[in-house]
Amino acid sequence: MSQAQPSLRVPWLLNFYLNIPKPEEQTVIVSVLSDTDLLIESLKNLIKKKKNIKQGVMQELLTGKRRLPGFNDKWETKKLGELLDYEQPTKYLVKDTEYQDNYTTPVLTAGKTFILGYTNEDAGIFKDLPVIIFDDFTTATKFVDFPFKAKSSAMKMLKPRNKDINLRFVFEKMRMIDFKLGDHKRYWISEYQNIEIDTPKPDEQKAIATVLSDMDTEIEKLESQLTKYQNIKQGMMQTLLTGKIRLLTK
Repeated sequence: MSQAQPSLRVPWLLNFYLNIPKPEEQTVIVSVLSDTDLLIESLKNLIKKKKNIKQGVMQELLTGKRRLPGFNDKWETKKLGELLDYEQPTKYLVKDTEYQDNYTTPVLTAGKTFILGYTNEDAGIFKDLPVIIFDDFTTATKFVDFPFKAKSSAMKMLKPRNKDINLRFVFEKMRMIDFKLGDHKRYWISEYQNIEIDTPKPDEQKAIATVLSDMDTEIEKLESQLTKYQNIKQGMMQTLLTGKIRLLTK
């Protein structure tokens, strides 16, 4: 606390009054909050474990080191530009950046933030889904399966060139690319589209993509539960530590 608010000093804190219950109630409150902390930590550890498992499965399935049952055809090497076509975001760019949570259309970036906010603009919404959004300057990517508007003119929308290309499979392959950024420039046309990846036939692409998508869904459900319990704990602290809600003690 002293780092965040340098003006606070220990003598001042020693004269600060707190409302506290009797020892028995303190013990019950601490026990409830501690049990919630254990549940939250357990979920965090499970999520970490699931992510590590998925990373291992990706390394095996996306490189062909392990093949799913029923598949043994040789993989072909192709450039990303042979697999994916791109569209500029010009007609999908958001005009008003005064976002509000009660609006319905998400405004996206391919970076870590992903959803910047929500807009009420109803024109120029990208609906040709699913799609990979690609940041032309950073090469960051996101797989999107819901309508949206774009924030940056540096974004490219990547779509499969034909029906034999599974977009989810290509996206997962792109996530494994170790691309070293150099000058500040647009990379898709100049370099990135020329990167080669190994691809199996359509049925195997689909099977691999399904396995990885199912694992992502499981992780997302766990992350949703984690957020739920973190919010519950915050609410419990606000009510139990202020005496707004009292717990029964023997």
